[in-house]
Amino acid sequence: MNDVATIRPVRETLPATTETLPHNIEAEQQLLGAILTNNDIFDRIASLVKAEHFFEPVHQRIFEIAVARIQRNALASPVTLKGYLEEDAGLKELGGPAYLARIAGAAISAFAARDYAPMIYDIAVRRELIRLGQDIQARATQAKVEDDPKDQITSAEQQLYKLAEQGQIGRAS
Repeated sequence: MNDVATIRPVRETLPATTETLPHNIEAEQQLLGAILTNNDIFDRIASLVKAEHFFEPVHQRIFEIAVARIQRNALASPVTLKGYLEEDAGLKELGGPAYLARIAGAAISAFAARDYAPMIYDIAVRRELIRLGQDIQARATQAKVEDDPKDQITSAEQQLYKLAEQGQIGRAS
């Protein structure tokens, strides 16, 4: 298998611990590589995986650009994405546009994408569950007159329902 740049996930850690949020960089690389070598794979995974499901921000951007091109019936390949990502600081850190060629070249098979997509989705949902739990805990520890515990429960239920339905909790960025 070709050597793919190692990504050190440092962007998201749990508060007060050295433990990182769940992720699988290799599965993300494999899925992106498969899409970049066979754009038809996107049609098979489009209903499940979204850019925000990727842990690595560079992978989110690669996926977004690939999807935009595929949806316009244009080729999404390492060569066609190069122009859009050439100045991306995160991609430069991983070796620049050559990283796109490496992940495409390292992709095992298009068939495996069916396994990687649900894996990426499931891990993203687990990260959201952790964040939601942290939010619920933080809100519950702050006793405010206007923040009734029953309202907190209702809010938590609504967020859990939204997560169950969409795989992502809407966040104001």
